[in-house]
Amino acid sequence: MYRVLLAEDEILVRLGLKNSIDWKRFDMQVIADVANGAEAWSVYEKLEPEIVITDLKMPIMGGMELITKIRAVNPHTQLVILTCIEEFALARKAMSLGVSDYIVKHSVSTEELEQVLSKLHVELSVSSVKPPVPEADAGIMKENLLKDYLFLHRFTPEQFALKAEEMNMSLSPRHIVACAMDIDQFEQLREKFKDDKGQLIRVSLLNVLNEVIKVYGHCEAFHDNESRYILLFSSPDSISEKEIEESLLRMLGHIRKMMRTYFNVIVSFGISSKQSGFQHLKQQYKECVEAIEQSFAGGTGNNYLWTSRDDEGNSREMEERLLRLPDLWEKVSVGFQADFCDQIHHFIANRHYRTKLEAQKAFMQWLHSPVLSLRLTGEEMTALCSSYAYRLAQAKTLHAMIELYGDFVKELTGKITIRKRTSGPVTQALRFIESRHAEDISLQQVAESVSMNANYFSTLFKKEMDVNFVDYVLQFRVEKAKELFLHSNLKSYEIGERVGFVNYSHFSRVFKKYSGLSPREFRKQWGAETIEDVQHGDL
Repeated sequence: MYRVLLAEDEILVRLGLKNSIDWKRFDMQVIADVANGAEAWSVYEKLEPEIVITDLKMPIMGGMELITKIRAVNPHTQLVILTCIEEFALARKAMSLGVSDYIVKHSVSTEELEQVLSKLHVELSVSSVKPPVPEADAGIMKENLLKDYLFLHRFTPEQFALKAEEMNMSLSPRHIVACAMDIDQFEQLREKFKDDKGQLIRVSLLNVLNEVIKVYGHCEAFHDNESRYILLFSSPDSISEKEIEESLLRMLGHIRKMMRTYFNVIVSFGISSKQSGFQHLKQQYKECVEAIEQSFAGGTGNNYLWTSRDDEGNSREMEERLLRLPDLWEKVSVGFQADFCDQIHHFIANRHYRTKLEAQKAFMQWLHSPVLSLRLTGEEMTALCSSYAYRLAQAKTLHAMIELYGDFVKELTGKITIRKRTSGPVTQALRFIESRHAEDISLQQVAESVSMNANYFSTLFKKEMDVNFVDYVLQFRVEKAKELFLHSNLKSYEIGERVGFVNYSHFSRVFKKYSGLSPREFRKQWGAETIEDVQHGDL
């Protein structure tokens, strides 16, 4: 592949050029992107790339000086200048030095860029210049080495140290701190980039991270999972503990500012203990990941230390907010309020609010509990629960979950207020269904239990409940099934049998109809995916 060097002091322009083009399509690879002419000249002297794309006005060394130096040693390098409208006089001067083409910054389209690259490819192809065999991207090689060491245990600490040195990894074994960076609003970022696979976001974020960390030195960054990146910070110099901490916090603050400026996202950092020696890296990785989990209860946009993960300050504040949740039900049902209060106290006592998975499961249960306890089963209620369940799944913090639950109760209360009170026969029928829902009950059987004609009872039930008898029974069974999915380790087909379905396929179809998810999808979404249904599969 033909090697490309980018020199541009505006980071957004540089990242835009690097990430908006499919360079492989033109048999090209960006080997370096730098912020000034001096850095570009240093790279050029070492690697002699076939193509240099450079801005004209840059700090330390401008584009004109860079072009002049390159032309003095190599008349064949393809040169492209980045220019603004007001720099055309300077651009004309550059063209006299044998520049192949120019690109107008801030207004050039992807199609125009591709036309320039296509022209360069043709010129290089017909010349005597042959593309060198491509080397693996240094950043990818470093990331693979780190992941092989941290997660696959392929190297001893000594072997890792040797390989890190061979790759010129900017990491010292002295005073290492691991930091996990988590991105809030990641879904919005993905939509903004129109990047379903996340590759463009990953490359862009790593480019910005690397721009910042090279200012501070002795630091490496790599992508960990969808919205999380890991920074390994080290300090080989003999400086005080306070100076190390201040340098680390300056770097994290710089990164936070850059992420907000260029991507409009808020980031949180989880910070491990400080250790010397690569043998501690695996433990430090676990520590920083544990530390970042504090952002769920503590909120985004902060730094969280592994050493202070048991801080009681945030815990007390969140516990107080949780204890106020039962007050939302005061005007709806005093009995349900008391039961809900007991659930909240149990939730707090077990500290489930500290982990996202446990909190999601609890809030999901609290969405569905009133549906059964207050006899609110119906298509409208099912849709309301499903809507809030989806929003809870997207929530990244406990604060967001509490706010969502408050909105849910207000909306539900409004619907209950306009609902008529049920008559004696219908109330009696509802109790009958609740107590015998797992049996093969029929309309005739329930009508007889309230001493009414089946046709008349059916009409009365539909009028008061806004749903026909059969749909009500099926929806009630689905809600009971959800309760069992959240609170038991029973297999899906066992739960189906417990709530009155003889045939698992029928249960699966009905469950999906009223919840929007198959039994397996529901269980996976709410954290019990380790339970396998080996004898039955969802249809």
